This record gives sequence, structure tokens and C-alpha cells, in this order.
Amino acid sequence: MTDEYDSMNAGISAADGPERSREKADVQAWMDRIKRTRKFDEEQRKEYARNRRYARGDSGFSVDANLAGTYIDIKESFLYAQDPDVDALPAPVTQPPSIEAVREAAEEIIANSPEVMNTGKQAFALAVSQGVPPEQAIVQGMMAGDQAVEEKIKAEHDKLMAAYSKRLRDAKTFGETAEIVCQRLWRDASLKRRGRRWVRSGLTIGLGVIKASWQERTAPSPETVQAINDLQDNIKRAQYQRACLEEESPGIFERMKQGVQTFMGTDIESKLADYERQLATLRAQPEPVIARGFVADVVQGEDFVVPAGFAMADHADAPWNAHRIPMLASEAQAQFGLSPEDMKQATHYKARAPEPVRTESAATATNIDATDADAYVTSEISSGKAEEGDGLWIMVWEIWDRESSTVLTGIEGIKRWVKPAWTPKATTRFYPFFLIALSEIDGERHPQSLITRSYKLLDEYSRLMAALAEHRKRIKPKTIFNRGSMEAADVEKIEKGVTQEMVGILPTNPKMDLRGAFVPVTYAAIDPALYDTQQIISELERIWGIQEALSGSIDTQKTATEAEIQQTGFKARSSGQRELLESALQDLAQYTLEVAHANLSAEDVAQIAGPNSLWPPYEGPESLNALLSIEIRAGSSGKPNTAAERQSWGTLLPMLQQGISMIGQLRQSSPVDVADCYEQLLRITADRSGERLDVDSLIPKAGPMPQLPPGITPPGAPPMEPGAQAAGPMPAPPDNPAAAAA
Repeated sequence: MTDEYDSMNAGISAADGPERSREKADVQAWMDRIKRTRKFDEEQRKEYARNRRYARGDSGFSVDANLAGTYIDIKESFLYAQDPDVDALPAPVTQPPSIEAVREAAEEIIANSPEVMNTGKQAFALAVSQGVPPEQAIVQGMMAGDQAVEEKIKAEHDKLMAAYSKRLRDAKTFGETAEIVCQRLWRDASLKRRGRRWVRSGLTIGLGVIKASWQERTAPSPETVQAINDLQDNIKRAQYQRACLEEESPGIFERMKQGVQTFMGTDIESKLADYERQLATLRAQPEPVIARGFVADVVQGEDFVVPAGFAMADHADAPWNAHRIPMLASEAQAQFGLSPEDMKQATHYKARAPEPVRTESAATATNIDATDADAYVTSEISSGKAEEGDGLWIMVWEIWDRESSTVLTGIEGIKRWVKPAWTPKATTRFYPFFLIALSEIDGERHPQSLITRSYKLLDEYSRLMAALAEHRKRIKPKTIFNRGSMEAADVEKIEKGVTQEMVGILPTNPKMDLRGAFVPVTYAAIDPALYDTQQIISELERIWGIQEALSGSIDTQKTATEAEIQQTGFKARSSGQRELLESALQDLAQYTLEVAHANLSAEDVAQIAGPNSLWPPYEGPESLNALLSIEIRAGSSGKPNTAAERQSWGTLLPMLQQGISMIGQLRQSSPVDVADCYEQLLRITADRSGERLDVDSLIPKAGPMPQLPPGITPPGAPPMEPGAQAAGPMPAPPDNPAAAAA
């Protein structure tokens, strides 16, 4: 065991004093507070369980198409198809002021400059000494002073503009670096995979929660499901396992030589083999490495607690947030240094066993309980040894108390904090939780899921489909005949006949017409209007915001105009949900960069963004906002409409090319600067095309600059006005890259 856990356990095992009693009372007060709040939200957790049953296809009908699960898949793929693009733009304060404002500032700086006043006096004295009349000498002195003022104003103006321009350039470079760092941290945290689960949770139960945190082994950090595994963690776990074995049986490694194979139900030989294997792995490593990085976890709705009186979407305004984290008992025992007495006190859980799809409607089920929403159920096993059950779990509660700016960590059943209270690094928002509530209701604490809004229609659809199937089962062609008109053997042959079999009979009356002896039984025909589900599908699509073509069920042919109207309607209905998602992602991007700015050094960022990156020193949570404005590019998280984007870019590209050429000509820009603009335009075009093109291989290398004779207009430049000065040679605009990409 490490010294840290030894000292902690020594303090815990001591006699209860006033401080220990206060800690027990504090832990009990917080656990009671969480228990009361969960009791307050009990009905909502029942609704979570009911919605999830609908999503997996539970139904009391013989036919169920599971439309809810299908619609969730469709919406998820359109709302979160990729990680969004982060735009870190220079903050408004970094923009240079107008030319007039800069000139006025320069004039104020040099208005009372002694140097300017001396210039006029010196010019006056020089003119007098040269025999100039006093009246003319005064005029010359004033003119010299005015000229000196203008020169000083211009110099001061250029100086101020240079400072403003440098600050703007630094802010742009910092913004580019921040974008690269944010995208890298999100990719390392597998945000795309967890982001889709985040959206799926919001579509299923109405609430999606994601927890973002910076994990670092050298300092206290939030507890997460996706912990960063490193050698330090493995060393601690191996040391703790050996200590547990020694505690259970002192001298156990020596006793193994004497043939002792088990002790207290523990397979000592297997434990020793596991311990030796871990030690061998650790010895093979060159040296322990401290792990650090950005982690994102999806938090189940039932594991996230906000105090009563606050809407879930307003969790950031609440005085505290709590997060329940399931953790394997053995892992928690090693991580928190829990004693056997602690393990006996802890409430143990086991994972809920998977169950098949139920043949009962989730809407009418009366046996749904709030605990059905939990993925873990309490276990009867309670022991000081976590090894007795490989499937034992315990619940770690992490409480973020904004009023005291501390994070508390406790375990259900244990009467102490298992980790010292710690304060996270300051950010503009205290909580690391980010919520999406896609269907809020005014005045309600919890958002309403799309399944709750449509479950009656889902049941009606299944009811119609089941009734149609039952009708088809009852439609069995039957024929009646006169048994007395033929022999008993012939009757038996007819009754046992199979499909399309030819049965020969001998009627008792040879002259009898057989067409009158056999009569088909009339059955109720199917009326398609009675089982038409088109109206139900239309209502469901209106609620879910999904057009007919997306669900793959086009009953009637539509014109191009009708299809375009449907596509526009789908974008309009989904844009509101996408804006809510992008708002949460923007908060997440802001938080990501704030924690990265606080935890990453310039050297760390240079390894991510390259040697030309810029990463100013961290001066507090507001230091980022002073230079950058963090935004999410609209629609960048959804599935891109490549064809429409290419068409739009193909229309815009010629205007951009002409604008670059015109502005370069009027400003007399150097050909190198104009070529850089065209190169950037080519890169943007290749990026928007959706193809993986190596643009660098298509860009010509720079060569010697040709000198054109005076008055010769470069190719592609507009004709010069008479008397205008010729600018430097201008390159011709490149071919239309959008047309080539299309």
C-alpha cells in the first residue's frame, strides 16, 4: 500500500473523535439529501424505464414494427453524424479601432509634445538668422511645426496600428491553435462515439447528460467511468492486492511452500499467479508514466441528481449536482484504499441481467418500478472481501458543491468521505456536466421525451397491424359438400386431400351435377381503409420531425417539388433540436479549452499543434475569453448535404476569385500575397469537396519573380485606368476547383 492510503486508514481506524463524528454527520446529511431528491423524482425514473421499453420494442401486440427505435436511429444519425467544427475567433476587443479613432488617439499623444513646439521655434530662428522678414519667418515656423505635427501623427498612427495588428494576428494564431487542441482532445476522448450515445439518451428519455473532465494522476480529479489506465494505476492495484493477501493470511507466501492452497475461500494460487503476472508486466516497462488527458463520459439520466426546485435544464444554476458512478468493488477498494470494515459497510450491487423483449405493452404495464431504470440492483452479498464476487459493484457518489467550490466523494453505506474534498481548477462554469433537453415543457422539471409524446400513436399502429394479422389468420378458404351424395370412403378421401390434389369419387347418383354438390364458404374480405396506417405514420413523422423518405416507406410517388418541400420541412423541424445540441456543444468547447488552457503548457501544445502554435500563459478562466470567442459552426455536427454545399460553393467561387484579383490590383499587392490567397482558396475548395485530396502536390513551387515592363497588365488583372501606376505582376486566377471537384 502507498503511504497515502496507509495514513488515511490509520486515521479512520482511530477512535471516533469530534472531527470523525462531524464527518459522519456530514456524509449522512448529504446521502439523505440525495435519497430524498431521488425519491422526489421516482415517477420520472419510472418514465425512463417505460421509454426504454418502447425503444427496444416491448409490445403487448402480436405485431410490432418498433417504430420508436427506428426513429431514434434516424434522428441520431442526422443530429450527430460527426464531431462539430469549433471556431475560435478573435474576441471583439482584439479588433483594431477605426482609422479616425487611431488618428485621434495619435493626435492626443503628441498634442503637447515639446519636440513639436521646438521644431517651430527652431524654424523661425533659422529663418530670422537668414535675413527673412519676421512676418515670413513666423509663417515658415508655423508651417514647419504643422509638418512636424503631421509626421509625428503619422508615425504614432503607424505605431498604434502595428500594435493593434500584432494583437489581432496573435489572437488569430491563438484561435487556430485552440481549434486544433480542442479537436485533438475531443478525438482522444472518443467524443463522437459518446456524443451519439448522448443524443440517443436525449431522444429516448428526453434527457442527455455528458460529463467532461481533465484526468491527471498527480492531482485530485473527477471520478469517471472512462478512467485513464496507466502504469501508476497498475502498480497501485498490484500493491493493494498483495497487501490484502498478507492481511488475510500473514506470511501467506511462505505458507504456500507448505502446501496451503486456500484460505477463507480464496484461491491463493490463482491470486499469486495474477499478482506475479502484473509484476512481470510492470518490470517490462521502462519507467512509470503519469497519464493525463481529457475524458468524456455519458451519464445515465437516473444517475444524475439536481436538487428539487430546479429544472434539469437549469442544473448549472443549482447549488449542487450529484453523479452516481458504478465501480467494481475490487477497483474501488484499490483506488480509495478501503479497509475490510469499509467493504462490509458498503452497499453492494450486481449488474441487472439482460432480459428479452417483453410481450406486454409498456404503457399498460403495472409492474414498472423506479429501480427498473437502474442498470444495477442491490446484492445480498455483503463481505469485507471483494474477491468473493467478481460481479460485485458499489456506487460512488461524486457531489459538486458550488456553494463551497468543493467536490465530495462518498460511497453508499460507508460513513466517511473516501477521498479528501478538493477544489477543481476555476472555469467560467463550475459544473462539468452538459445537458441536452430536446423537448422542454414550460413549468416542468423534466423534459418530455418524443416517445412519451407519441406512445399512444405507437400503440395504435401496433394495434392495427395486429388486427390485420389476426384477420388474415381467420381468412381460411372453406368448402362444404353433401356427405350423403357419396360413399363414406370418398368423403374421407376428399377431407384428407391436399392442395391441388385430384380426388376421384363415385356419387350415389351418377347423374348428379358435382358443381352443385360443393359450395365455397364466404369469408369477410379485407377492407384496406380499416387498416390504413398512413394517417398514424403522418402524425408520428410530424411529432418526430422525420420525413417519409428517410424512414424508407414511400407509399405514393412524389414529384421533385413535393420531395424538396419535405426535405425543407425536415430541416426546419430538426434545426431547433440541432440548435439545442450545438448550444450544449458550444458550452462543452468553451469548457474544454478552459481546462486545456489551465493544464497544458506551451510545450504540450506545440506537440499537438506544431512549432508555430501560440499558447499564452494561463492567467485565470477569463484569460481565454479576453482573446477568443468560442463558437460551433452551425450544422457542422449533422450529416452534411454534400451536393447542395458543392452547388453553393461553385456559385460563390468565381466571385471570390474575381474579388481577390480586384482587391490585389487596387492595393498594389505583391504577387506572393495574391498567390497565398489563391492557395488558401484552393485548400478550402478541396476541403468542401469531401474528397481526400493532397493539395500540396497540386500547388506549384515558388520560382524567380518575372519582371514585366512598365505599363504591361498582368494576365487576369483588370485593365488599368489612364495615368494609373502599374502594379506588380499579378498571377492569373486558377481554374474553377469546385467544377473539378464536382
